[in-house]
Amino acid sequence: MVVAKRGLVLGATAVVLTTVAVTGAGIRLSSQSQAFFRESPKELVDEVWQIIDRQYVDATFNQVDWRAIRSEYLDRTYADKEAAYEAIREMLAKLNDPYTRFMNPEEFQNMQIDTSGELTESAFNLLKMRQAIN
Repeated sequence: MVVAKRGLVLGATAVVLTTVAVTGAGIRLSSQSQAFFRESPKELVDEVWQIIDRQYVDATFNQVDWRAIRSEYLDRTYADKEAAYEAIREMLAKLNDPYTRFMNPEEFQNMQIDTSGELTESAFNLLKMRQAIN
């Protein structure tokens, strides 16, 4: 299978929403945009669709009709952001890509805390090893 590159390598990057953010791509929305998404969960679904559309590494979207997926998910009504989060997870699951996933703001924050601790511990261990060598 030939994979054409489109934008950033998102297949190896997590789709993350702490407002709408793509880890590694540095996309962040202003607080005004965050408020808008709280009022309109459907817009949140569409924003994630658009990020994938622009930046997904496989131009064939893993043989999925990505435009049809957009229509399917925008034709739905979402009661709240939790319903939108679930729809986003379903939508991304259709890509059958283990590296593209969605995290809600709480999950993203927990990942940052976990990762921060691991990086600090790794740096500390490297420093100790370096001191032991010298």
